[in-house]
Amino acid sequence: MLQLLYMLLVLSQFIVLLICPNGVLAKETSPNRDIKKELNSEQVKPGTEGPILTVSPKEINLGIIGPGEGVRGNFVLKNAGSGILNWTVNGSEEWTFFDVKKLSGVLEKGTQNMGVHVSFLKDTLADNGGSNLIQLSLEADNRINIYRKRLSVGSHREMLKLSSNGGTRTIYVRFELTTGNYEPQIDVNPVRIDFGSVGQGESVRKKFQVTNSGRQILKWRIVVQPSAANGTANVSGKYISFFNEDIKGSGVYAAPNHLKVTLDMTGKWPESNGFPLSYVPSNVMKYHFWGTGIAVFCSTEKDEGDISAFVDEVYSIDPDCSNGQKVRAECLIAEGLPYGSHILTIINKGGSVVIEGVRIYGREIKKGATGWISVYPLSGTTTKEIDYVSVNINTKNLDPGYYGENITFNSNGGKVVAEVSLEVSSGIAPRIIDVYRFVSGYDYLYTANPQAESSLLNTKGFRKQGIAYRLFSSGTPGTTPFHRWYNATKKDHFYSSDIHGERKSLKGYVYEGAIGNIATSRLTNTRELYRWYNPSTGCHFYSTDLNESIIKKGYRFDGIAGYVK
Repeated sequence: MLQLLYMLLVLSQFIVLLICPNGVLAKETSPNRDIKKELNSEQVKPGTEGPILTVSPKEINLGIIGPGEGVRGNFVLKNAGSGILNWTVNGSEEWTFFDVKKLSGVLEKGTQNMGVHVSFLKDTLADNGGSNLIQLSLEADNRINIYRKRLSVGSHREMLKLSSNGGTRTIYVRFELTTGNYEPQIDVNPVRIDFGSVGQGESVRKKFQVTNSGRQILKWRIVVQPSAANGTANVSGKYISFFNEDIKGSGVYAAPNHLKVTLDMTGKWPESNGFPLSYVPSNVMKYHFWGTGIAVFCSTEKDEGDISAFVDEVYSIDPDCSNGQKVRAECLIAEGLPYGSHILTIINKGGSVVIEGVRIYGREIKKGATGWISVYPLSGTTTKEIDYVSVNINTKNLDPGYYGENITFNSNGGKVVAEVSLEVSSGIAPRIIDVYRFVSGYDYLYTANPQAESSLLNTKGFRKQGIAYRLFSSGTPGTTPFHRWYNATKKDHFYSSDIHGERKSLKGYVYEGAIGNIATSRLTNTRELYRWYNPSTGCHFYSTDLNESIIKKGYRFDGIAGYVK
């Protein structure tokens, strides 16, 4: 019986082999088999007859695209079979087609490139966060098809279909739309650095911060601009910052030590990152300066602030600095003033206003010696991090005075011109010089060395009236020579810190040199030296006392000549 069953089993296997010699019946696929997917496969067996289309890659990621930007990619088409391959491409669904014929091509051997270009049309940027017009271009053999579609900000994956006599292929283009800055954008903070007063021979260092507000890599390089051909510095005017590092973060502003005698404020002034902030209307700031003009650096919060500014309650080019002035903008208040002492007044007209500092015109900005300023590093790349650039100042070979220089940041994300300024002091305690007053008729002569001028004093009949005020020795920071002229016809001595006589007519006057140095702004424990003029005699008079009896004898007030001890 067992032998009969074994013979029947062998006979059944023999019959199966006769019917299905290749045995494929036993390998019949499961119900889940995807025949279409297999036909679309690009794994083509050698020797296959007929054209077969292959595309590489199957998907391209073009990355982030912002307004006004376009990104390109490339697909490679190949005929992996034999014969001639004819192909046509169709754009993704819901895209509007702008051409008559679909892009097509012919392939027999080799490969063919099909480019794809996605553009974010800037002029169609949606104001309300809605859809934006995007253009898709397909290119091959100098022919192009253009499609357009409205898409929202965010990630997108668009499908393209290639039809051919060698099969149908599906490929994808992936990209992300953003309304933010995609291109690199350089930002330098601060754009002005005031080193303050630095002793002669000292070295100081401060830093700029370099950041990138765009998405692509920012590449930057620094150039320290050389001085002008005439030997003067490239900056115009002396920049003075109101920044006080000691009170930063305290909430209440106080003037730094070097500004306490020149900066007066009434009302409440909080601090904003170390700068004075006013949000109370009618808050007043007054700054005493010496020069021929002044500009204010101010910023407002949310474009809601406004100020009124003027000099000596008279001079002003634009008394109302417009709303929204940014920190990097200069608001010119006055220029072409008589060279001398003036008072800048700033009044808050409403809103939050930050006063960064001022630029004073009319002061000589000296050219620094070679190597006095160095910057490190000189170049770099920045993505999302903060890069620091050190500025080193060496005053070893610098004479006392004011210095300034421009530092240019060139990059693929814009250009920024930053500025550094400082005052070099002699580092020696100033010597105070007694100045004596002598009078002969209406002529008042002031001298710090009566012994050297005894012959003149005796010959002209001058009478000594004692010490009138005290000047400073040469080289004292914040001071300048106090010059003297004499007019023999008028029998009048004229004095000024301006070598050009403050644009006054000096016809008939002979220069007699400097009698000492006078402060050009209110230094510690100094006072005003007032000047009066008598129009009937053409003579001048100088005193620190506003109640001098001579004032009642036909003299008119003629301003402040400077600040003295």
